[in-house]
Amino acid sequence: MSAGLKILEYLQSEKFRIRAYNIVYIEGVDPDTFALNDDKIDYWNDVRCVIRDDGEILLCNQATTEPGIWYTKFPMNPGGAARIAFGQYLDAWTFGNHKGQYAIVQCGDVKVHRDFNKDGFRTGDRIDTGNWFGINQHTTSYAPETVGKWSAGCLVGRYPQSHAKFMRLCQDSGRRYFDTTVLDGSVLHQLGVLG
Repeated sequence: MSAGLKILEYLQSEKFRIRAYNIVYIEGVDPDTFALNDDKIDYWNDVRCVIRDDGEILLCNQATTEPGIWYTKFPMNPGGAARIAFGQYLDAWTFGNHKGQYAIVQCGDVKVHRDFNKDGFRTGDRIDTGNWFGINQHTTSYAPETVGKWSAGCLVGRYPQSHAKFMRLCQDSGRRYFDTTVLDGSVLHQLGVLG
């Protein structure tokens, strides 16, 4: 069974919604093989995928689901940097602009862990829910080596060219609002979904 089908099967087992095009971020895996990586803070070690409902992976590229070291140490919110919680968020993004860049922008509730202790981990962090955090899905301007200031909690694709394809797929879906699923790659490996 293909990786795309295995991921969709896992989403179904979790009672997550499956649409014609499914936006899935997997934390701590490489884009070509889905092999686990060290998931170090401030690196592009997560993936952004668009998976069609037949299991075909239409896009899978380097991304981050976590804030860079800058916003981890100097958060915009006094409660700590936002680290999106694992799970699925329904109709929580729509077309818009992020700092002048075409993106899908937060319009619905998401859960975030507030990294008050600035350790770069979710464990023990307070969970905050809201639709005003600005957890947008955007890109960089030049594919930098580190995340740096590119994410204060946003879901960010590393490569502008890949982001352009991502946005075309969002347009091609015919939808105005988008679900997004954020998964822990280590859990998928433990369950045998990946690996």
